[in-house]
Amino acid sequence: MIRRCGERDFEPIWAIVNNAAQAYKGIIPADCWAEPYMSLEKLRHEVDDGVVFWGWEEAGVLKA
Repeated sequence: MIRRCGERDFEPIWAIVNNAAQAYKGIIPADCWAEPYMSLEKLRHEVDDGVVFWGWEEAGVLKA
């Protein structure tokens, strides 16, 4: 099921974003790359600024 993500999904979203970014390692310019690609602080800032995430949930677990 696709659903709007909430606060309980914060860390899974962070993991999904950083895992997905690995596919672009070497394509994203080196001066824009970091490990992890998005820090927890940056994600918190984005969410606090109004970014909304939607994700796929299976058996109560956010998958993507």
